[in-house]
Amino acid sequence: MNSALTPPVMQDPAAEAARTAAAIRTPEDGPAPEAAQTHEATRSVPAAGTALAPLPQPRALLLDFGGVVVSTTPREDWAQTLADTVLRLAAGAGYDLEREQVEASLRTGRSALSLWKNASSRRHEPQELSPGEIVEDFLLSDLPRPVRRALALDAARILAAKSRAVSDHHVRPGIPELLAEARARGIGLGIVSNAHAGGAHRRILEELGLDEFFGVQVYSDEVGIRKPHPGMIRLAAEALGTTPEHAWYVGDTLDRDVVAGRRAGTGRVIVTRDRRTDHPPFPVTEAPDLILDTPAGLLDELRRTVPAGTSGHIADEGAAAPSTEAATGFLDAEAAGQSASVSTEGAAAGSSSARPADRTDAGSRPGPRRLALLLDHGGVLTTSVANPERDAVMGRALVDLAARCGHPITQEAAEAAMRNGWDRHRARKRSRDVLTDPAHQFDEVDPAVLWGDLVGADLPDPVRAAMRLEAAELSYLLHRTKGTPSPREGALELVRWAHAHGIVVGIVSNTISGRGVRATLADYGILVLLGPGAYSDEVGVRKPGAAVFEAALSGLQVEPADVVYVGDKALNDGRGGYDAGIGTVCLLRGGKDADAALDEALAQGWADHVLDGPADVIDVLAARLALTT
Repeated sequence: MNSALTPPVMQDPAAEAARTAAAIRTPEDGPAPEAAQTHEATRSVPAAGTALAPLPQPRALLLDFGGVVVSTTPREDWAQTLADTVLRLAAGAGYDLEREQVEASLRTGRSALSLWKNASSRRHEPQELSPGEIVEDFLLSDLPRPVRRALALDAARILAAKSRAVSDHHVRPGIPELLAEARARGIGLGIVSNAHAGGAHRRILEELGLDEFFGVQVYSDEVGIRKPHPGMIRLAAEALGTTPEHAWYVGDTLDRDVVAGRRAGTGRVIVTRDRRTDHPPFPVTEAPDLILDTPAGLLDELRRTVPAGTSGHIADEGAAAPSTEAATGFLDAEAAGQSASVSTEGAAAGSSSARPADRTDAGSRPGPRRLALLLDHGGVLTTSVANPERDAVMGRALVDLAARCGHPITQEAAEAAMRNGWDRHRARKRSRDVLTDPAHQFDEVDPAVLWGDLVGADLPDPVRAAMRLEAAELSYLLHRTKGTPSPREGALELVRWAHAHGIVVGIVSNTISGRGVRATLADYGILVLLGPGAYSDEVGVRKPGAAVFEAALSGLQVEPADVVYVGDKALNDGRGGYDAGIGTVCLLRGGKDADAALDEALAQGWADHVLDGPADVIDVLAARLALTT
């Protein structure tokens, strides 16, 4: 029976919900029984010959990801596949784990996470867990604390791998036709989805060729709230230049999607039945306006509608496809599993001097002492030539985003927004640096503030709202296009030498995109050799703030006194490393700071060595290794 004939009237929503909640299932249970999947809700059908009143056309169509745009086929080998990622990352951090223990922890953690999700659906305004909480407190909860802390720094990568490992994704019937129809009618399209790896969902849509249709994608891990919190729907509607009452929301669950749609006040709440639809975790009194077996039925619903003709209606010509540069820049360039050759050749050391108070003998752990190496990225591992086309490339990305949102801007306006926004960003950093409040002096700029408030300050409000939601993607694209990076001479040799000698190598970097840095390191072929990575945009604090150093140190098996840190800035790296209690701080010439500033840091005791290049650090490490054996 085609359920698109007319909006259903559920005779007793509470009784219906109680009946369908008789069997509570989690994702671990697999697909619901076939008999349950074919259940039909009670509907009222108009008498023969009765004309159906046309519905007003929505200004926005907001779709859930799983169960609406795509269906998923569970993979039986997900725990083994995800364990491969965990074991590889743990090995890079210097931990040798038992596969059986990792797989057992992953299975138990996923089951517990499913229960947490179900319980959260009962709350009125549920908050989303952070990636680190999911990895530390759920997926890897059975592992030792130091391992959990180390791997939490790579939580986003683990959760992206989990999204791929758990299920295969397939476009649901009717979705391509539905999206094309909506775009032809000038209806704004958005994704509103609970997700612990929104970035992975974005990549999946790109691979399926569907990303160009959507003006905005709202994922719970990126905005910090999860359905049935109505805020996610409101954010999507705002970015598409409308309000929830002029939007339709389409989901597949009663407890999350239907309740969220009702709380947000959407014009219609529609369900496309999937394997969780008929099995809510508890009775739900809210009912949808329409239940469809597949999204294909939405085509008939849209074709029945009459355009409202209001000024806020989105024009068809605003739905341009992204430019090649933007589409390419948004792809994740990280390449897992790359191999690298090992070199044991050293180099002549540069100038060095011990600082007045050497703390290399402070602290101890049971058993043999070990050594770890932490490196800055820019100026130590990488040098970069500025890209003069930066603003043009980013401008095209903003033009494409604005067009998909239905509020076109010109290339000139977009490039001006980039230039002016970066001036505001630099001014903000200068004002922050003179703050005397230690709690906020080194706060990293929130990506949503950077793009929505600083870069987007002079752009239309819906575009600014969309930029806030796309902030992480924009930061990644900017990181990949702002310059042409290359390894600093001797940097790769240093990393390979340390790895060959059993020294864990981690990263501590101020950056707008830790994901972008990882992609660059993958391009160099050394990402697989690296352990903990603490990036300011992910930690929320910039060097010389203590928190970003503490994050990296917490993932190591050594005392701070047995860590060698290498940077290129007197304050951020010299004073920051010294204040963090790091045993040996090396500063490299040829980076951002002038030689005089580095020499002053050495004289102040903030640094132990001022060296000419990364290869010179090998001699420092060799000398330290001799002390620990």
